[in-house]
Amino acid sequence: MNIAGGNYYCLIAGLPEISPDDKKLSLSVQELRTYLNDYLTKKETDIINLFFYPNDNAQILRLLQKQEPDSDLQTVFTASQLEDEIQDPMFVPIYIKEYLLDLQKEDRESTNRLPEVELSERYWNFMLSQKEKLVRKYAEFSLNVKNLITALNCRKYHLDIEKEVIGDSFFTKQLKTSRAKDFELSDDYPYVDKVLALFEKDNTAEREYRIDMLYWEFLDEMTEHKYFTFDNVIAFMLKLMILERWSKMTSEQGKKIFRELLERFKNEFQFDKTFDI
Repeated sequence: MNIAGGNYYCLIAGLPEISPDDKKLSLSVQELRTYLNDYLTKKETDIINLFFYPNDNAQILRLLQKQEPDSDLQTVFTASQLEDEIQDPMFVPIYIKEYLLDLQKEDRESTNRLPEVELSERYWNFMLSQKEKLVRKYAEFSLNVKNLITALNCRKYHLDIEKEVIGDSFFTKQLKTSRAKDFELSDDYPYVDKVLALFEKDNTAEREYRIDMLYWEFLDEMTEHKYFTFDNVIAFMLKLMILERWSKMTSEQGKKIFRELLERFKNEFQFDKTFDI
């Protein structure tokens, strides 16, 4: 059944309570998506799907590199559908369609940016253009945090910040130009100091977890006093995605993933392979 008149009471009342301390989940993200399909309109489902498109991005890049699809990625489109879209993009979001069409252009300008950076920038611009306020605000917050962490890693490993941060917001421009420790952003963005403090932690798994908790706090602030609204549905899903990520990850696995992330920043950021479409 679809919700009529924006009444989300029954939907939200049927969801389990979750907290940052949960170690064992009674509901998976995929089960939640299936559950929501019985309640939400197509428009609302399309909004939920926005947060899974990064997985489609990753799958597309695998396919373009002639790698096997990753069956663990929770995508919106199946691998088979994405293979068809690579040949003739019709149903994917506009930012993916434009990216794939640009790859086909013979006079396409060469770029020294990683394909995942280029596609990611298109995704975040797409998110920032959405009409749903929570989507835009979450996208802005998430992009700022990711860019800040990228900039801090670039500083640490003496890499070109301008080539790696994405977007053209005031926040991004400060990351590219400021030499201050906080990039002169702390006064306007209180979470900058929190990220800077977390970046100093030696325990990389704990650092990653605490950064995820900043997202949790942001969602709490955005949904305060909004008990039975679509915003609450979105926030619940995003929180569940955080919990599921950590429920699957031991402390040692967390360290491994973060070491792999840092290793990427140590490299020259050159991508030697070309895409054949």
